[in-house]
Amino acid sequence: MSKINIIGIINNIRRPTTVYTPIIEAIVNSIEAIEMANRNDGEIDVILKRENTFDFDELPDIKSIEIKDNGIGFNQKHRDSFDTFYSAEKRNIGGKGFGRFMFLKYFNNVRVESIFSEENEFYLRKFDFGKQYDIIINEKVEKANNKDSETRIFLNDLIDTKQLDKGIDTISRKLLEKLLPFFINDSFICPKITIKEEDNGNQIILNEYLKQDNEIRLISTQKFTLESSHSNRKEPFEVKLFKIYYTGNQKSKISLTAHNREVTETSLHNYIPEFEDDFFDEINNVRRNYIIKAYTLGKYLNESVSLERVTFNFEKDNTSQLYEFSQVDIEKQTAEIVKEAFSEDVKVRSDKKRGTINEYVNNQAPWHKPYIDDLDLSKIPFHPTNEKIEIELQKLKYQRETETRNQIQQLFQSENDDFEVKFAQVISKLTGIGKSDLAHYVCNRKVVLELFQELLKRLEDGSSQLEKEIHNLIFPMGKDSKNTIYEDHNLWLLDERLVFSEYIASDKKISNNKDAFGEPDLLIFDIKRSFRNGDNEFSNPLTIFEFKRPKRETYGEEDNPILQVSKYLDKIRAGKYETPEGLEKIKVNENTPVYSYIICDLATKIREFARSAQLTVSPDDEGYFGFHSGYKMYVEIISYKKLLKDANLRNKIFFKKLNLE
Repeated sequence: MSKINIIGIINNIRRPTTVYTPIIEAIVNSIEAIEMANRNDGEIDVILKRENTFDFDELPDIKSIEIKDNGIGFNQKHRDSFDTFYSAEKRNIGGKGFGRFMFLKYFNNVRVESIFSEENEFYLRKFDFGKQYDIIINEKVEKANNKDSETRIFLNDLIDTKQLDKGIDTISRKLLEKLLPFFINDSFICPKITIKEEDNGNQIILNEYLKQDNEIRLISTQKFTLESSHSNRKEPFEVKLFKIYYTGNQKSKISLTAHNREVTETSLHNYIPEFEDDFFDEINNVRRNYIIKAYTLGKYLNESVSLERVTFNFEKDNTSQLYEFSQVDIEKQTAEIVKEAFSEDVKVRSDKKRGTINEYVNNQAPWHKPYIDDLDLSKIPFHPTNEKIEIELQKLKYQRETETRNQIQQLFQSENDDFEVKFAQVISKLTGIGKSDLAHYVCNRKVVLELFQELLKRLEDGSSQLEKEIHNLIFPMGKDSKNTIYEDHNLWLLDERLVFSEYIASDKKISNNKDAFGEPDLLIFDIKRSFRNGDNEFSNPLTIFEFKRPKRETYGEEDNPILQVSKYLDKIRAGKYETPEGLEKIKVNENTPVYSYIICDLATKIREFARSAQLTVSPDDEGYFGFHSGYKMYVEIISYKKLLKDANLRNKIFFKKLNLE
């Protein structure tokens, strides 16, 4: 009598099994029992037993399942094999001697009633599945009056009724897809398998799905061989391709099988993105959707299947190379066969995807045009988002840049007569990358200018944007050049020379000195281009910007922006501010070049302030400029209209070159 910890075995089943796993196991046992009996009239009934309920509006849950067959039955030989853990009786047909334990993982009680023949007499054997240390319990054997063998397995009291589908159509289809290799085996006649309700009111014969072209259709059978990269081993495989018509939301799949059972299922679009959507046929002027399902068979798969038959013992991928072939190796080759079989459909979908990518690049990211032809479409989903397209293009761009840098390094390390030719080739690639980056930068400028123009318009209530909106567009408030990267500010709107300034503080205290109060909207400490390394020297130019709210018309004397800028300058010259690190005071004296820019609309009062400071009106009457001798600083007042117009003019040639206007 066997003594094993059955509950311990069940609790240690960690593989990704489902409630369908024990049902499939029971049906396969019935198929094998019929084959052992050498019957050509084999029949298997899968009887669904539902919960008793008075709710006529909703289909009741399935509580128990009975599997009935007319196979050889539990004679003494088969009974003893069943009572043996890891029995080897059916090893030649893939038996593991383990599947019976899957029943109790999903059902509370399992019972067997089997009529079998011994020495021309028929007997009835009944027993229950044990849950402690004995596989078989409550066993009884008695003579039977039957003249034919029969076995019934009762899977009673489903532990979680929500795990099993309710509809007989859905259950039948899922069982058929898992068992389909039995139906397509050229050397085997599959018994008649019927899924039925307990009251016999509704039933589906799985075998008829294959006889009806409108349900499941075998498209082709292909073979391939995998050869190991680290040995001389070769393994043959066979792929059977099916069209499966359906009405629900499903995906095309690759199914790896073992001993005529589906073991793993992987979405085909993981390898070929064009299979993400379903397909359709026009049948009698009716559109019918279908998916592709590729079943892969082979001796290597039969030998490698796990005990639970829900995965394989070889690796998912070939990272460690402990096995000759991985699941990915087999699925990838299967996917190529499917792709070839549906090459026309794949091409149509691939062209559609490329059109989506071209539209994104042409309309939103023209700087990526140099890379679009080399983009690997197999890495992009069939319905790619702009974000996904951008990511893949950025990857390709980075790869090109890395390759170019490596080529340059190798070029300068090599000694050959082709130096000039190779140098020209490398520079050509480098120039192409530079053009792409420049195009990206110019496109960003176009967007910024359009946003700037929108910010200058009146709001629906007639008011205008606050100056902080303009300020943040040009340079984020409360930040400085130490925590704001080059791409995050738009100082070029003011002056191209300011883009690479040494230090910038935007509406931020540049000193912890308690005597320092009030912050200029934008302070820029520049450095001279010759003999300078960013040192704090009196000769380093200083630029101050002051922004006023667009369309503001009312100003008091205390709002004079020229005086406000002058006060900032006085405090800086008086040593009220320190360098960003606080190491020393900012060195600005009366001989330090100082530039001040005031950005505002030219209200009447602003014009009065400008004339009082003896500034000269600009030729377009959109600003004032001049040198303020009292504060020894250059002053320029620029209207928002002029700021936008001048920025557009400076970039116009680049926009035209990129066909942006």
